[in-house]
Amino acid sequence: MNKETILVVEDETIVGFELKEDLERLGYFVPEVLETGEAVVQAVARFRPDLMLVDIRLRGSLDGIEAVYQAKAEFDLPVIYLTAYSDPDTLRRAALTGPDAFLLKPFDERELAANVELALSRAKSVEPLRRELRGAISLVDALEEPALIAGLDGRIVHANKAAIALLRVPDPSLVARVELSRILEPGWKESGRKPIKVRDEGVAQAGKFATVERLISSGGREQGSLILFGDTQGRDSLLLEASAAEANAALLRLLPRPTAAGPGYEVGGFLEPCLSGSGDVFDVFAPREDEIAFYGLDVAGHGILASLMAISLRDLIPLLVREKGEGTPADILRSIYQRYDREGESAMKSTLFASLFAIAYGTVDASTGDYRVARSGYPPALHLGTGGRMRASDPSRAKGADSGETTGTLYPGDRLILASGGLLAAFGADPTESPIGNSIESLVAFARGIQGAALVDFVGEFRRRYREARRGGLKEDDASLLVIERSQWGGSAGREGPQALPRLHVRG
Repeated sequence: MNKETILVVEDETIVGFELKEDLERLGYFVPEVLETGEAVVQAVARFRPDLMLVDIRLRGSLDGIEAVYQAKAEFDLPVIYLTAYSDPDTLRRAALTGPDAFLLKPFDERELAANVELALSRAKSVEPLRRELRGAISLVDALEEPALIAGLDGRIVHANKAAIALLRVPDPSLVARVELSRILEPGWKESGRKPIKVRDEGVAQAGKFATVERLISSGGREQGSLILFGDTQGRDSLLLEASAAEANAALLRLLPRPTAAGPGYEVGGFLEPCLSGSGDVFDVFAPREDEIAFYGLDVAGHGILASLMAISLRDLIPLLVREKGEGTPADILRSIYQRYDREGESAMKSTLFASLFAIAYGTVDASTGDYRVARSGYPPALHLGTGGRMRASDPSRAKGADSGETTGTLYPGDRLILASGGLLAAFGADPTESPIGNSIESLVAFARGIQGAALVDFVGEFRRRYREARRGGLKEDDASLLVIERSQWGGSAGREGPQALPRLHVRG
């Protein structure tokens, strides 16, 4: 008998319980029938289901699609959508979440059983691959341009709908049998980012070109290849731009919530992605009790592959933190670079997907407020205390994996700020071309001027400043801001009260 757990999300009570009865009769365990999208994430965390059945139209502020977005941002699980609506816009929104099937109402028990069994079977067979290439697969599916992922053996392991049409396979399940050596000219594995011609082997775009990129797994090893079809000219470039917008939307959904740091702290921030595709991301998570981990990440370059790299690193960082145990932030940075610099030439030098990235990573003791921050290429972390006191790590340091650490203590009302290079550019000099000291001084003065604002307004003022700079002709780039505010005392911390912070000293 099947023992898989299936969560049902259906706001029509009678329909929901009929589904529960049908699934239990088929041998599955249904712990609960949810009626609102707001309850989904908490229920997934509680029951850890093997599959979700979700009605697209739900009562409340979250529909089924948005609820799935939120659930998939934290948990990787298959989803079957239930809907009586099949309009293209709704299905397109739903398709971006990577569902395993759509069931159009009304459906019978045989259809339900077949789709559930297929979704569960597929999830089990591709689980190891999806764990490694989850970000790549979701963004490939978001592309309107034909794109596919191939394994190291040259066989296709995933293709989006446009690529399936291009390959002219009668059944999508047959795409895994296609060998790229049949459709791409010899040497495609070594082509790097150079265009390579599509051979005339029953492929719709024969005679055009494809671009091949190596994909690096969260373990730092080559996992396969990403193949993009088209010459990115004219209409093709517009398609890629639209796809980049969807990739940006996927990154925005990964950003941390205000409560991500736990009791006594509040998280704020924003991401203003480059229109061609963002490589910026930041996160806050709790690797262990009473510890808060956070980072800001800026992948060099723009485009879909920069987005893929950002998501790959987002998955890698918590993994390394768990592996390192009590490792310091500097240890974590060294581990990240070692993962991408194994067995000879650094993978970071070979493709845009694994290009050089700037990062700041730190931890906060939740009970005492003590923090440590290490960075490599990323602008200095800023500590804004009550009354406008400011402290920053030395901006002349931090290149490579062996950067030093900045330490300090957050007291109630204090804010720790990570501003990306793109945001820093809105305050003066281009941080990629000249000393960044003046930009930091300008940013510090701006932060002091709005120090008394509530966190959401504080972040909003930074975003407004950046958008004004963009309208004033600032070069297009990603920009992101992460702010962690300590809102109350915790444990035995702060008995002596806030201490004076050293004056900000910037070396040009």
